[in-house]
Amino acid sequence: MSWYIVRHAEKEPGDFYNPHLRHQDQPISLKGRQDAQKLCSFFAEKQISAIYVSSYQRTRQTIEEVAGRLELAPLVDARLNEIDNGCIEGLNDQELYQEYPDIWTAYRERKFDFRFPGGETGIEAQQRIINFLIEKLPQHGAESIILVSHDGLIRLLMCYILNLPVFNRWNFRIDTCGIMEVTYQKDFNAWKLIRFNQACL
Repeated sequence: MSWYIVRHAEKEPGDFYNPHLRHQDQPISLKGRQDAQKLCSFFAEKQISAIYVSSYQRTRQTIEEVAGRLELAPLVDARLNEIDNGCIEGLNDQELYQEYPDIWTAYRERKFDFRFPGGETGIEAQQRIINFLIEKLPQHGAESIILVSHDGLIRLLMCYILNLPVFNRWNFRIDTCGIMEVTYQKDFNAWKLIRFNQACL
């Protein structure tokens, strides 16, 4: 069994406000669609039993062609949503420094976890994806599945799997459509990282 974690494809710039979500709900761009199509060849020969996506349309759009070929309907799970950045969403570095100097310092030092103003801590966001793993493991423990999520949450998942503190998450780079593969080692009660940020060429 392998669980494949995919970051969504490149998104369109611009204002795509959705009152039900904390981040902009951008669709994927033309380049994003082209990159997403390349995922089909990667998953063509794999026996996938389920696909999970976040609440954001870009995750569903990223995997919809793969899902169509596999004849699977993607299942939405809000625990796969991006970390909630609260009030700093949309701020540039200078604005963040001026309006939230303590948050800027914590972000720059990367020595401890912190809460985004009006949002989540790294640990809180990480706990969402951990809860997802705990719930789905008995259901899909012997199966292969696909999760389509976001940069920040995937980096927090990597910290969990590698037993690293959440403030180390900025030391990872996750490209759009990058693929991670993990498998659960029942004998050791631990997850094993098989591949990280693989691109489909």
